[in-house]
Amino acid sequence: MLTADSITVKGRHDQLVGPTSVQLQRGELQLLVSEPQISRTALALVLSGRMAPSSGTVVWNADPKLRTLRKHSALVDSPGINEPESHLKVCDLVAEDLGLIPGPSWRKPGARKWMAQHGFDDIASCWSDAIDPGRLFELQLLLAAENPRLELLIVDSPDRHDLEDEHWLETLENFASSHREFAVLAIVSRLPQCWQQQTGQAADPEPAVLPLPDPSTGFIQGELDLGLDHLAMAEGISDNHDFFLPADELADAVQCEAKE
Repeated sequence: MLTADSITVKGRHDQLVGPTSVQLQRGELQLLVSEPQISRTALALVLSGRMAPSSGTVVWNADPKLRTLRKHSALVDSPGINEPESHLKVCDLVAEDLGLIPGPSWRKPGARKWMAQHGFDDIASCWSDAIDPGRLFELQLLLAAENPRLELLIVDSPDRHDLEDEHWLETLENFASSHREFAVLAIVSRLPQCWQQQTGQAADPEPAVLPLPDPSTGFIQGELDLGLDHLAMAEGISDNHDFFLPADELADAVQCEAKE
């Protein structure tokens, strides 16, 4: 169970997230409403264990260690953090994400083989920003699910894409109701009209936020005081660190992980 109690996030200039509490069980999908984008991203980083809250607590299965939450969670499609880069082809995106899965490299499937098994071989040579956004969304979730330790999916702003609400909601519901019973939390700008309350519980964090400009990658990382070009999103790389790794340390960590 994910339990967040009165978490807040303060940026460099303003409070980005007011006191927010969430409880989420495995096999459940919930929506959490927040504005603007940087507040949603701040919540996603905290609720996936990638960043500590300014105040309050967030725990996974009653364990207060951030590394425990990080080990069992995935941050999915966070703008300015780990959304697919437009200059990557799909096969390169898949190879990159598969390479971050914990475990020895010989156990990891090859990118082409993985795409064929999951029905993405027809778009292997396409640029990531040129494919149907629904397929790209499902691709990212399936890649995250390759981590056998994964139990929690934190999805940042799925409603920002050119997708029908029913589409991304159904995709997330399928992951929550799968045999692995993922706990799924989507942080959104608004509640879809088709949202069924019995599927989960929408919560409004009511963040105390001053108006901020449209975020770019540099803006989000700067306001959250991350200041990193590359962030270690996979457990096994970040497991022994409280937060993200700089790019030079990330390369060393990947090499060490491969040797193990």
